Amino acid sequence: MTSTPALILNVNDDVASRYVTSRVLGLAGFRVVDAGSGHEALALASEETDLVILDVRLPDISGLEVCQRLKSTPRTQGVLVLHLSAQAVGPGDRAQGLEHGADGYLMAPVDPEELVAQVHALLRLRQAEREVRELSREVARQQKLLELAISSAADPIVLYDETGRVLSANQALYTSRGSRAVHAPGKTLNGMLAEDASLGPYLELVRVALRTGKVQRGTVALESDRGLRHFDVVLSPTVDANGQVLAVMSSMSDVTVARSAEEFREQFIGMLGHDLRNPLNALSMSAQQLRRKGGLDERQGMLTERILTSADRMDRMIRQLLDFARSRLGGGIPVVRAPGDVFDVVRRTVEELRASHPGRVVLLESRGDGEGKWDSDRLEQAVGNLVGNALKYSPSESAVWVGAEGFEREVVLRIHNHGSPIPPEDLPHVFGAWRRGRRLASDVGAPSGLGLGLYITRQIVRAHDGDAQVASSATDGTTFLIRLPR
Repeated sequence: MTSTPALILNVNDDVASRYVTSRVLGLAGFRVVDAGSGHEALALASEETDLVILDVRLPDISGLEVCQRLKSTPRTQGVLVLHLSAQAVGPGDRAQGLEHGADGYLMAPVDPEELVAQVHALLRLRQAEREVRELSREVARQQKLLELAISSAADPIVLYDETGRVLSANQALYTSRGSRAVHAPGKTLNGMLAEDASLGPYLELVRVALRTGKVQRGTVALESDRGLRHFDVVLSPTVDANGQVLAVMSSMSDVTVARSAEEFREQFIGMLGHDLRNPLNALSMSAQQLRRKGGLDERQGMLTERILTSADRMDRMIRQLLDFARSRLGGGIPVVRAPGDVFDVVRRTVEELRASHPGRVVLLESRGDGEGKWDSDRLEQAVGNLVGNALKYSPSESAVWVGAEGFEREVVLRIHNHGSPIPPEDLPHVFGAWRRGRRLASDVGAPSGLGLGLYITRQIVRAHDGDAQVASSATDGTTFLIRLPR
C-alpha cells in the first residue's frame, strides 16, 4: 500500500516564480496547490495541508501575518511554513520570519535540489512531531487508565519515587486509616514517621525495597480511626536495565478480621488442650492403679490396656495441640538449649521405635560427632515424628534408614523410607498444619494423628536456627533432611 504524497500550498503573487516552484515540487512527487495572495492562502489552507511555501511580500497582507494566522488557527496550527522570498533577504528578515512562527526560510532564487531537500527535511520534522504527539496522547491515556485503576482499587495502594517520596496514594488508603493517614503526595519517609510512629516497621520495608530492588512482603499493624488494623503488605520495586530502583508500589490488604479469627481459634485450641489434660491424667492414673492392683480377668485386663493405650495417644495429641498453639501465638516453639550430643538423641529415638515396632527394620548410620547446644527433648520429639512417619507410610517388609552426619558447622540428619512417593502437588505443603499423608491401602482404622507432627517438627528445627526439607520420588523413595547449625 502506497502512502499519499504530501500536499503543499505554494503562495506567491509572482506568476512566473510560482509556476517554477510548483513545477519543481510536482516533478519531485508532491501534490501542489497554488495561491496568489495572503487571503487566498488562508482560505485554501486546511488540516490536510502538510506545508505552505510562503512569499514574505504579498500584495494584500504580509506573509509574516499569514504565517501567524496559520499557526494560531486550530485547523491549521500543525501546518509547516517555509518562507521563500526574493526581496526580504537580509539577516533581520530571516530572523523576523522565524520569530513569527516559520519553520524554515529560503532566499530566492533557490536551487531546485536544495528546495526539494528542504521540503523533505521539514516534512520529516512534521512526521516526527505527529508521532511524538500520538505517543504523548497514548502515554497520557495509559497514565489516566493507571490512575483510574489505582484510585478505584479496593485495597490501599501507595506509589513512591526512588527517594521514598510519596507520588500518589489511592482513596482506599485514606478510607482504611481515616484521620491517621499521612501518605499525602510529596511526603518523605522520615516526615511520615515523625507524624505516625506506628509506621516504623512498614517504612523499614519500604527502605529495604528501595535499597535492594527486591520485592518485600510482611504484615504490619497500623493505627486507624477504627483502632489497630493488621495489613499484609507487598512492596514491588520497579528497576531499570542497570538495576537502579525507579519507583516502589505498595499494596496492602486488611487482614484484621481474618487475623482475629485465627488468633481466637488458636487461643481456643491452646485452652482446650490445657483443660483436657486434667481429666485425661485422672483417667490414665485410674487405669494404671487398676493394672497395678491386679486380680483382673482377661477381658478386664485387655480393656485396661486399651484405656492406657488410648490415653497415651490422646496425650500425644494434646501435646501437639499445645505445641501448635505456642508456635502460632508465641512466635515459635520455645527451646532450652544445653550442651549435648544429638547423635545420642537419634540413637535413643531409634531404639524406642525398634522396641515399639518389633517387626520392622530401622537402620542407623552415623559419622562424625553430634556435639552442640540442643534441646534434646524437643529434638527427640522431632526425630521421633519423622522416623514414626517413615514406619507408618512404608511397607512393613521394607527397612527405614536413619543417617546422622556431623560437619564442622552443622549436623545433618536424614530419614529415608521406600513407601509410596509423596505426590508432587503435596510436597510444598508437607510441613503445613493439619496435614496428614495419604495412607497405604494396608492401613486400617482411623488416622492416629491430627496432622500436626511435621508442622511441629519444622518449628522445632527452626527454633534451633535450622531447616527441614523433603524429597520424594517413585525411584528414590522419600527422604526427610534436617540441618542443625552448631
